[in-house]
Amino acid sequence: MSTTEAQASPLFTLLARQWRLEAEVQACAFAQDGASLAYALADGTLALVSMEDPEAAGVRWRMSIEDGRSTISPRARPVTAPASMPVGEHPLRLAAFGRSGFLVGGATGRVVQIGADGSTRVMVEHDSAGVDAMATFCEGAAGARPTWVAASGSVTRYDPEGGTARAMARYEGTARVVAPAPGVERVALGFDASLSLIDLHITDPHGAAGEPFEIPLGPVEALAWSPDGRFLAAGLLDGGVALIDPATRRVLRLPDYPAPVRTLDWSADSRWLVTSGAFRTIVWAVDGGHERPKTLETGRSGLVAVEAARLHPHLPLVAAGFENGMIIVMAVGQRDELVIRDPAPGGLRELSWSGDGEHLAFHAAQGWAGVIDLPAHMFKQINRRVP
Repeated sequence: MSTTEAQASPLFTLLARQWRLEAEVQACAFAQDGASLAYALADGTLALVSMEDPEAAGVRWRMSIEDGRSTISPRARPVTAPASMPVGEHPLRLAAFGRSGFLVGGATGRVVQIGADGSTRVMVEHDSAGVDAMATFCEGAAGARPTWVAASGSVTRYDPEGGTARAMARYEGTARVVAPAPGVERVALGFDASLSLIDLHITDPHGAAGEPFEIPLGPVEALAWSPDGRFLAAGLLDGGVALIDPATRRVLRLPDYPAPVRTLDWSADSRWLVTSGAFRTIVWAVDGGHERPKTLETGRSGLVAVEAARLHPHLPLVAAGFENGMIIVMAVGQRDELVIRDPAPGGLRELSWSGDGEHLAFHAAQGWAGVIDLPAHMFKQINRRVP
């Protein structure tokens, strides 16, 4: 396992911990309490990173009393490698579960709970097919966030605080992605040719669900509900975004993306939708009406497509990762960009902010993975919270 990379920028070297893992990374997730980070590898291994870093960038940050200039001193010791945990199933699906653990599932259909101490517990074994998709949905207080698992033709909700896990909806085929709706008992499933919306009847002791609303869209890469539950956004493999209003069943297509739209993020007030898939970060201003949204010019256009774009959890900042491995951070509606990671071997695959917004995890092709420290005082000029 290598912890270095050629041509790393000085800023990246100061801010990041990076590793070249033994296999391709398929997914990453922070624990809900932010104490750990997990990477799911293509060989059925889970790589666990402790966020207790005695040499984090915030610890090495100094401000001069004389001129107010900030500096970050280099690390004194090598970066510690992630702990490796063989799970034995691949490809792996991964999601946060409870305050400090994770759920993983794979081709054999087992759903396994991983504890903060590395302990494992088999939650269920599906006997007919593997796990299709997982999603952890934020509702209620911290630590009370259910995780939804699509496997063997059923969607099951697991409550980390002792609730009974049971099938909430049935579906046919293989789901590519699952997304529970906020505030209502509804789940969205993306497939190779369509999107399905299913209303759940939780009063039914058998977990029966209503007839699904099917929308032919082509392969669905990503799903994201607006926090107010008004819209569902779908990122498409053939390029473009679909905005669905479940109340009216109206579908608005936002086409003309040159690459697949693999990531979608909403602002807390449901006014901004941030997407990948273009030669710049696209931020749609969604006013809640039926007009086509307008874009907020954010960052600069280039010659390389954005593979992942993620909105900061508290500030109007977007992190974007590109096909050439570059990572930048920019303010919504501003052209200025801060290059965090220069172009590097291995195209960027995914980005993920920690809950406090002070860490940005990434993984790229060729097994590259890492976490970047971005202390809040780096962005002290950004004092407006995401509405």
